[in-house]
Amino acid sequence: MSINTLSKTFIKWAGGKSQLIGQLKYPIELKKGLIKNYYEPFLGGGAVFFDIINHYPVINFYLSDINEELILVYQVIQKDVSTLIDLLQTYQQKYLSLDQAKRKAYFYEIRDKYNNKPRDKINRATQMIFFK
Repeated sequence: MSINTLSKTFIKWAGGKSQLIGQLKYPIELKKGLIKNYYEPFLGGGAVFFDIINHYPVINFYLSDINEELILVYQVIQKDVSTLIDLLQTYQQKYLSLDQAKRKAYFYEIRDKYNNKPRDKINRATQMIFFK
């Protein structure tokens, strides 16, 4: 995998490690490039994953989380990030164009759409990021 810029978390998650990254102690084997597979059973916002992918030569990443909605977001990013970004920009532009009272109404409108499953994956992922 080739990364041109540093990747970082894009969503805040309960129990996130973003503020602890500098204090984490990784195995020396990771630093030496001896670990080729990374398994993350509690992905959340992905702070540890993004730190490792940015700084160490791991080849394979196996990411999981019990929250299916969160995994859906990562799958959408993997498969169609451009559409996701376009939709997020649309949500943001609309939200920022509204006054405080209308922003609240817009939030609840989006929440109602989110709560009325099913819907396509890209809109669902967009709505989840919008709430965070």
